[in-house]
Amino acid sequence: MNLLGWIDAPQHSLAQWDELVALAAAARADGLDHTLVCGMGGSSLVAEVLAETFRKNELHVLDSTNPDAVRAAERVHDVSRTLFLVASKSGNTVETLAFCNYFLRRARPGQFIAITETESPLDSLGRERGFRAVLPHPPDVGGRYSGLTAIGMLPAALLGIDGRTLLERTRGVDVKAAKALGVAIADRAMAGRDKLLVAPPPQVDWLAHWVEQLVAESSGKDGRGVIPIVHDPVRAALPDMQSVGPQEISSDPLDLGIEFLRWEYATQALCERLGVNAFDQPDVDEAKRLARAELTGAQQSDPLPTLSLETLRRSARPGDYFAILAYLPQGPQVLAEFQAVRAVWGKALNCATTLGFGPRYLHSTGQLHKGGPNTGLFLVITADTREDMPIPGMAWTFGELYRAQARGDVRALLARGRRVAHVHLSSLAEIAQLHP
Repeated sequence: MNLLGWIDAPQHSLAQWDELVALAAAARADGLDHTLVCGMGGSSLVAEVLAETFRKNELHVLDSTNPDAVRAAERVHDVSRTLFLVASKSGNTVETLAFCNYFLRRARPGQFIAITETESPLDSLGRERGFRAVLPHPPDVGGRYSGLTAIGMLPAALLGIDGRTLLERTRGVDVKAAKALGVAIADRAMAGRDKLLVAPPPQVDWLAHWVEQLVAESSGKDGRGVIPIVHDPVRAALPDMQSVGPQEISSDPLDLGIEFLRWEYATQALCERLGVNAFDQPDVDEAKRLARAELTGAQQSDPLPTLSLETLRRSARPGDYFAILAYLPQGPQVLAEFQAVRAVWGKALNCATTLGFGPRYLHSTGQLHKGGPNTGLFLVITADTREDMPIPGMAWTFGELYRAQARGDVRALLARGRRVAHVHLSSLAEIAQLHP
């Protein structure tokens, strides 16, 4: 799986740029003045990074199967004036197809653009239903390495970003220096500093989330890996932590293309140094299998043998990290409360901490959690949803899928001997009580 098409992606996208700009202009001319990106992991995260970095509010991302999150995405803008960008390399990502099926019942096929591999299920669906466009996803580019393909550049065109300049600047990437960065990170990790604090300048703060998924999903396997730390609420100097700070990352938003390509080269070199395949994600697929088993009844919905919060705390060892895995819709208040909980645990255990929202993290850091070093303390948090709703064309509801994904991931973590606690909240007010 040496998927190296990302190396030439900037040049291919430059050749495609005028086509993407024309596609975006035609959509706007037809009154589609808002974009909802439906995807998971690398297929959607880059669009969110671009929108947040360039302070554009005409694009949102849906990457949660929580019914409340789907309902909120539907309400953010007039559906009749929304362009739905459905992105999935494989074309069979269950969450992405669920989003697509849901909105196809509420919008015209001409409001949809798909980006997927040729002859995939999504490709067939788009052509059969008469989507506005179906763009081919390069078969030799993995999802998390696809930021400089149409996956990232069509959102850039839709947002009115100067994608041509962003792409042209990638010619200035120092490949040798980028690879040296990856090797240095790997060497420090093998020497015991396997937590990587990623702290970009404020102007490109969201780049950290993209680097997190790239490094975590690429390196976290075979018991090895680098644990990216993003938005650390404590910023303590820990003996097992290294960092890439704001002085090492460009603050110019139009240099994001440079940073995407630089980190791709660095991550490839990092993984080669660690001795792992940078381009597969075997444990992501395992979590998907267990979620399907939950949905089909192959797994009983009995209580899972997880730890109490106190037992999780007492199991901590030097070199561990604490990870909050929250199956709740992500919003400013919820995020702030979890950051506060994260800080309390980090100070109590004197360790690095991370925060992920499910199911989006399953397609990024989820690989590291299960395939990386067994140094994680995992707190999985679920809560009741207000009102469930069916997924058109599928045999289950969004709520059932959401719960199955959480339980499937817990099962996958337990099967690999991970230390896992699970707390189900009856209200969001209980978040503040999740202290060690």
